[in-house]
Amino acid sequence: MKKCVTYLALIIMVVSVLSTPVLAAEHTNKYISSAGAYIHKWAAGDISVEFHVVGTNTMDTIGAHRVTVYRMKGETPDSATDELVATYWYQNYPDMMTTNDFVYGHSIRLNVTHGYQYYAVLVFYASRDGGGANMPFSTDPVWA
Repeated sequence: MKKCVTYLALIIMVVSVLSTPVLAAEHTNKYISSAGAYIHKWAAGDISVEFHVVGTNTMDTIGAHRVTVYRMKGETPDSATDELVATYWYQNYPDMMTTNDFVYGHSIRLNVTHGYQYYAVLVFYASRDGGGANMPFSTDPVWA
């Protein structure tokens, strides 16, 4: 029952991500069929980074290896000069990845300073049978 509810929630999240206009598709590879992410504003200063990853098959591991959130200083995102707000590694946040599945989605909610634009840089990861690959992805910015 719990797995059924989890899959239903994942399907709803994937559909909402795919119907969001700020979602941009990136290239795929031997292990990742598709992936996407966006930042959702819940309230002033309350945002979440939401992502999904679809493997090319049932993967040994699949998800996000790292999620980094930046506050924009200029007119366009530039992770070299923008302010680093938070970095989430799957080693510290194990819910960012799963095992033995073909699709995975998750969200990270955080409080930020209201009145600024924020974006996230993610590194998706999938592995199977001893091989694996990363796939970088950047979200569009959102006002917090």
